[in-house]
Amino acid sequence: MDQYSRTPLFLKQFEPTGETSVEKEGGVKVFTIHGRLIEQRPERCPCCNYMEIQSKGPRRIRLRHLGMGTIRIDVDVQYTRWECRTCRTCFRQRIPFRKRGTMMTVLMQRCVRGMLESGLTVSEVSGICGCNRNLVKGIDKRRLRSKAGDMRPVHPSRFLCVDEFLLHKGHEYATVVIDYNNGESIYATQGNTYGQMIEFFRFVGEKFMRQVVAVSMDMNASYAKAFKECYPDIRIVYDGFHIIKNYNDMVLTEVRRAEQRRLDEGIGKALSDGDGALARELRQEKRFLKGSRYLILSNRKTLELKDASAGEHNRTLFERFEKRGLRLPIGKHYLSTRNIDRLNEVLGSNEKLQTCYTLGEMLKSSLYCQNRCLFIDGFRRWLAMAEATGYEELKRFSGLIRRHWDGILARTEYSLSNGPLEGTNCLIKNIRRKSYGIRDDDYFFLKIWEATRRHPKNRVVYESPIF
Repeated sequence: MDQYSRTPLFLKQFEPTGETSVEKEGGVKVFTIHGRLIEQRPERCPCCNYMEIQSKGPRRIRLRHLGMGTIRIDVDVQYTRWECRTCRTCFRQRIPFRKRGTMMTVLMQRCVRGMLESGLTVSEVSGICGCNRNLVKGIDKRRLRSKAGDMRPVHPSRFLCVDEFLLHKGHEYATVVIDYNNGESIYATQGNTYGQMIEFFRFVGEKFMRQVVAVSMDMNASYAKAFKECYPDIRIVYDGFHIIKNYNDMVLTEVRRAEQRRLDEGIGKALSDGDGALARELRQEKRFLKGSRYLILSNRKTLELKDASAGEHNRTLFERFEKRGLRLPIGKHYLSTRNIDRLNEVLGSNEKLQTCYTLGEMLKSSLYCQNRCLFIDGFRRWLAMAEATGYEELKRFSGLIRRHWDGILARTEYSLSNGPLEGTNCLIKNIRRKSYGIRDDDYFFLKIWEATRRHPKNRVVYESPIF
């Protein structure tokens, strides 16, 4: 035991006084080392500086020293309390290896910090070290706060990405802003309104914002309004993925639902009129539409790859089992290879849906054109064709395009997208999932701040030489 006290475990002034005791505590084997502090009588009272001090007797305290899985080492320390005869102030002998404000040693606290630095969650560290979860969380929060400081950016950013993410259940959202080039989170706060952007401008300061050239975002009117009012020189670039998503939601999905309602009403009317042939024809058309949401919203190339993959999977099953006269194992089955055929059947059975689908494919190809003149010409033709159809869904979407035209046209100036921020949102979901939810929002934002700096990126933005 004397040898143990002389090892580099930072137990200064500790002297073992007895045998190590072993006990079980919740499935963890606890080794307790009993000892005392080498007595050093203080010369003066720390309060009145008087020299007459008397002992108030020994006291004991138990500190957690080391922990690893099912084994933990505790230190049972005996120390002395003192009392000043003049001012009657009581004070105790200082324990040099105790982490102030906790019931653990300095070494234990360093081990916890090291595991948290390596990426382990609070629950995982708590289980490994045998510590209380709230104690580990407090250490982690202090670690992150000392590392992040006030979380203000330390270098300028030319390109930003802004988006929202789900903070808590019940439609509680938060706003996050990242640097497009390196992926670092610059700002995160509760809410997703105009006020959050104004607060962001105050947080980073005027000097930082004057160096920003462009910002990528979805078609959130609140974010765009804040940038246009406060910093009109910063170019707003609308993300192509969200433009296509709006088209899918506002046009393709609405058309499909409207057609299903029309067919249901037509079937009911045909049956009431006794027209069985018409009812059978409408049922056949409805059968094509039913379950077609994934097919209509998917990219045709994606469906082709899925069919090819399913065909290879089916050939493998046939070679391994049915060709040898064996039954397919439980859980193994053939996959459908008719995704493209089904899509063609759905579109061929409904003229309105086929028109909207074709215009959607044209919109995708137009969005990623880098030539400004071709981009403008392509969109003018597209808008003319969309309005010429006379469909209300396409007219509403055309109005959306016209209202956000400046941000869509800016895509020819800067090759920005919200892809990096969507990756950050996946990282945020993983942080929440691994921690089984985080109620402390400040702690959550600190975890996001650290996670986005763990693997810095080096993205290059294409800028049109014309501008």
